[in-house]
Amino acid sequence: MRPFPAALLAALFTFIALPPLPVLADTTGLVRGTASYGNKPAADVAIRLTGEGASLRTTSDASGAFVFSRVPFGHYTLVASKSGVPDFTEPVDVASDAIITLNFDMQLKEIGRTRSAFVRGTSANPVSVNSLTQQQLAALPENQSLDNIIETLPGIVRFSYNEPVAHGFHGLTYELDGVPLPLSTTSNFSEIIDPRNIDSLEVFTGAFPAEFGGSRQGAVVNIISHRVNDLETPESGSFTMGAGSYGDLQGALTENLRLGGTQVFFNANQERTDRGVDPPTFVPVHDNSNSGNEFLRTITNVGARDTLTFDGSNSTSIFQIPINSTANPNDPIVVPPSTDDVQREYNRFFNLVYTNNAANGTAFTQIAPWYKYDRVVYAGDVAEDLAGGTPGLRQDRHSQFEGLRVTHFHVFGNNAVKIGFDGSIENFAGNETITYNTNAAGEMVPVTTFGDNSAQRGTQIGEYVEDKWTPTQYVTVNGGLRYDHSTGYVSGGQLSPRIEINGQVDPQDILHFYYGRLYAAPFLEDTRRAAAILAGVTSPIPYTLQPERDQYYEFGLEHALGPTTRSTLNFWKRDVTDVLDTQQLVNTPIFAVFNNSIGIAEGVEGRVDSRFANGDSLFYSASLSKSNAGGVSGSTFLFCPTLDPSCLSSQSDVTLGPEDHDQTFASELGYTKRLGADRSFFATIEPQYGTGYPVEFQNGSGRLPPHLTLDASVGRDAKRGPKESRLGFVATFTNFTNTKYLLKINNGFNTTQWGQGFRADLRVTAPF
Repeated sequence: MRPFPAALLAALFTFIALPPLPVLADTTGLVRGTASYGNKPAADVAIRLTGEGASLRTTSDASGAFVFSRVPFGHYTLVASKSGVPDFTEPVDVASDAIITLNFDMQLKEIGRTRSAFVRGTSANPVSVNSLTQQQLAALPENQSLDNIIETLPGIVRFSYNEPVAHGFHGLTYELDGVPLPLSTTSNFSEIIDPRNIDSLEVFTGAFPAEFGGSRQGAVVNIISHRVNDLETPESGSFTMGAGSYGDLQGALTENLRLGGTQVFFNANQERTDRGVDPPTFVPVHDNSNSGNEFLRTITNVGARDTLTFDGSNSTSIFQIPINSTANPNDPIVVPPSTDDVQREYNRFFNLVYTNNAANGTAFTQIAPWYKYDRVVYAGDVAEDLAGGTPGLRQDRHSQFEGLRVTHFHVFGNNAVKIGFDGSIENFAGNETITYNTNAAGEMVPVTTFGDNSAQRGTQIGEYVEDKWTPTQYVTVNGGLRYDHSTGYVSGGQLSPRIEINGQVDPQDILHFYYGRLYAAPFLEDTRRAAAILAGVTSPIPYTLQPERDQYYEFGLEHALGPTTRSTLNFWKRDVTDVLDTQQLVNTPIFAVFNNSIGIAEGVEGRVDSRFANGDSLFYSASLSKSNAGGVSGSTFLFCPTLDPSCLSSQSDVTLGPEDHDQTFASELGYTKRLGADRSFFATIEPQYGTGYPVEFQNGSGRLPPHLTLDASVGRDAKRGPKESRLGFVATFTNFTNTKYLLKINNGFNTTQWGQGFRADLRVTAPF
């Protein structure tokens, strides 16, 4: 690993002694408007925007105008106060890049947007964007897993190895504090960031702005790690200990402090369990895991309108690879119970974000260099693997990313324009050794060892311009154009138009339409030689893997059921050329990447999201969809490309069949009840239902059985204060009916995997 440049760290701590000034997070929207009284401009109105732990303040000018230029996404309440006049109060829901205009009259009590909905008008959240706040995350039963959190949202289903699959196909894009957080290999078991390091998140399953692109984009997960208002005193922290089923033990430390003009947030987490990976057997065998991570975020004021933020993270995860020691109808691959295959994963990233805000609050510029390193080491127990008749594997792969993001945002009257550049360089290198004593037909052969080293440099460049135009209070048009270009084993590029139209048809309803093209560069992985050896072939085909290209459509309706209740219904379709997909090679963690010629996914999804004045919350998400693919257009595996005249007709078949992650219907309900004088106690119930996945991959109509699981949690928020400090706790019960179900069975493309049974955990938090 190349060390992170010392100059950046020096620049960071240069500013620690500067005086404290108000500073906001890097993933924001804009709230503006005009205050009037009796249809006349109201000057000097004190306007306060509170929510998500923040309290932002401003005053209207002589024309009654006001602006909050950078508001982190989330749920807020706007309060306008003027001497001798009753306060004006309105709930406001802010999404990233939302431009929300609130024109109100304090005498008439009218507002120039939807009157009864907490989503303010056509420029707020599209129907396919949902957010989860810190308080909501704290009450979810499975909030120790980022993947499980994401899977509570519509359009996203849980697949094997706990992978979220969004709108039909693999691949999520992650953003952390306004900076890309790329994935580099297909074989990671650990999650990209520990949710204990997260304040809140929002997920785009559609309506992708032009600023997102270049990688597989089933959904965009936009994360805020820490907000300024997470630190209410000069210093605070907590210590958490937990234990539970499957031998689970965990500990977490948080330390937050203010050093002059810098706020510092530090998290350290450690956990071990006897069930780390979805196993091929009903009861996990040889499935221990251990993970630890440290995360640091600092926010520094470097001037009246300038801020500098820094994120740094280091994580290590170790997984035993679960095995099947007894032949059964679901999985014929058997290995000795003493087999000790272990995968170790290392991940480090750093980013530095400089932001300059315009004096009038209507523009900002950001410059963000970033760096990421990850490594996956597979240490196989070769002797035991051979004794079980399976190949032995030892593998070491690592990637280094160096990237830069530059963004400028400016509001001109009814137009909000954003332009940006994203560029990154990835250097990938890997080596692997495969030892085998049986051929593809299962016949014994002399022990043979095959070694392979590979290395590749790749680049991704994205440039975009987008404009959110609000010609009237009833219509918003968000148009954008993005250009992506990538290099690696293959090169490619695409110009991608995006357009979104939101129209308010009555005070409670907003219609939504979106069309966009997407481009995704393949990972820098070449597994042809490994695939050839495991299949008993000595001459793999040429590298023909191609970038994925999507056309995505959606049409939806948002309806306000009440002041704090949002309901959405969204119809979507995704047409794909050269679908990027993977096949797991036998029982190894090698995932061979290939292209399906075509893919079509379509569905309808809905969500009801309600937050009550007493602190209670309710959500219901449901998705009805299908995901089909067919043919092979390119590969790093042993598939023959459709366009190759030497291919057999059976290999050239482009008949559509269901993807192995296709789930016809999925739904999830969550209700959190807040109790106590200060609403610090909570109880959550969360049932989940899903139809079974296809038994075969793109072949046949059989499906695994459906499943219904029930999760619950009870707890109390920890509190630290001058008059009272108290312990916090949470007890979680996941799948408490112990409904174990098959996620998939050994079908030539994947190994067998079972979903987790009943699990109970208790965590206690002591603030200090």
